[in-house]
Amino acid sequence: MEMFDGGNLEHRIVEKSGYLNYMATDWETVRHDLYERCLCFRFNRHVSAFGGEVTCTQQKPPIGNDNGWILNEVMTLQNIPFGDHFQVSDRELLPRPRKM
Repeated sequence: MEMFDGGNLEHRIVEKSGYLNYMATDWETVRHDLYERCLCFRFNRHVSAFGGEVTCTQQKPPIGNDNGWILNEVMTLQNIPFGDHFQVSDRELLPRPRKM
């Protein structure tokens, strides 16, 4: 989960992925078991020929039995052709790290 805590690791990874001007809000409680944050960034020209900007909302509800989190992400693309006609949705399972 350290990747999604807004810290140094997250910023190093997105920088290497070609994201520019990356900003993330802190996780806010929407309900007692649901957290949400917003992201925004620009694409490097090496990632997208058009450049473009992304506004993203991430929600993080828990997986049952305290086994981790589900990360739901909805991205809106700006300044790319036809970007105003669709959104990109993604869902990832983030299991809780095993204790050694």
